[in-house]
Amino acid sequence: MSAGARPLRVVLAGDSTVAPYVATAYPMCGWGAHLGAALTARVAEAAAAAGPVHVVDLAKNGATTQSHRDDGLWAGVLDAAAPGDVVAIQFGHNDAKHEHLAPWGGYTAALDRMVEEVRALGALPVLCTPVARRHYEDGTLLHTHGEYPAAAIALAERRDVPLLDLNARTRGLIDSLGEEPSRRLFTQLPAGASILYPEGIEDNTHFTVDGAIIVAEVVAELLAPMVLHALAARSQAPDRSCRRDGAIEPG
Repeated sequence: MSAGARPLRVVLAGDSTVAPYVATAYPMCGWGAHLGAALTARVAEAAAAAGPVHVVDLAKNGATTQSHRDDGLWAGVLDAAAPGDVVAIQFGHNDAKHEHLAPWGGYTAALDRMVEEVRALGALPVLCTPVARRHYEDGTLLHTHGEYPAAAIALAERRDVPLLDLNARTRGLIDSLGEEPSRRLFTQLPAGASILYPEGIEDNTHFTVDGAIIVAEVVAELLAPMVLHALAARSQAPDRSCRRDGAIEPG
């Protein structure tokens, strides 16, 4: 496949805060669903001829670093990504529910394996800390992810992998809005307000469409430099087709 055969892809692996949702979940939405437009706009500002950035969202509700692989989704990520693409990885919300996926144990080991496999494709892995939850106590926004953000940051430093500290950025976003105004980022509806949630819902983990769009803008801001670098590298690549096994195909 030649570097210019298709637009650059950003492939997403993650949990429900990243994942696309079915219509019956509205207004609940993951940030990955809105990343394509936000990222394309950012990239276009710096490189007018870049064209659209295609986002392939293979995140899933409830996913851990292990279940994402066990369910075949990680194989889908590797199939969707090609040399020169970008693979963004955000887990941690659900790994904490499993003792064997402790931050400095199974979680780090699973992320490390993902990094190795993406690099083996010739694609760029990007690690993300988990986005913050909106959990307040006595007016203070709590840290609810324990050591998982620190473990992702440490692995990124050790393996020289780009990192998006989404935990820090989304905590800052929630705090800047304040305890009550930040509710609008998350799926919170009173009883009777939506036929889809007749009993109402008060969710401090999952975004609304508006919240997902805002968070996608944050992700796009942080990820755009890496995408621009990948685009520049693709433009300099030889104009020839290569199979993944390294053999050259007639072009």
